[in-house]
Amino acid sequence: MLATTNHLDATLIVFVLVLAFIDWRTHRIPNVLCAIAAMFGLTFQVGIHGEAGLLSALGGATVGFAMFLPFYVLRAFGAGDVKAMATVGIFLGVTSTLVAVGVTLIAGGILGVLTLCLRPVYATTTLHRLIGMLLSPVATARNATTDPSSQPKLRFPYGVAIACGAAVALIIKTH
Repeated sequence: MLATTNHLDATLIVFVLVLAFIDWRTHRIPNVLCAIAAMFGLTFQVGIHGEAGLLSALGGATVGFAMFLPFYVLRAFGAGDVKAMATVGIFLGVTSTLVAVGVTLIAGGILGVLTLCLRPVYATTTLHRLIGMLLSPVATARNATTDPSSQPKLRFPYGVAIACGAAVALIIKTH
């Protein structure tokens, strides 16, 4: 049986649903999940579109990676989030990955605000970190001067936001 764009889209949907579920439960995105999804995405892209599919997949992965890498450098995202967005890019191609990144950032902002509203104790710490990042971004991001165990964990499952961004981009792409 030959692969079709429906297989590509269905695999992306399964990937982001599993990604969101695992990230929600563990606050981690397994490398093996991204690697397996990337292999399926590349295989389907090449099987469906040939060389153009390969170029589309590599371009989408590059865009997803490049757009999320600065957030990783500033410690706003984890490495798993960067790899997950690059994997989503393999499925979507360059243009749709740009849409997915934009929607993901919006969804992540909404999730962040909801997290702060549901846990007000995090608001003060987040405000102090934000001010520090604005005043000296690189120094604050990579040289923490305070004891990390004294600060509450400010993590939330960004895989959920990535799933939202990928879903919206897929809907826009197919219609």
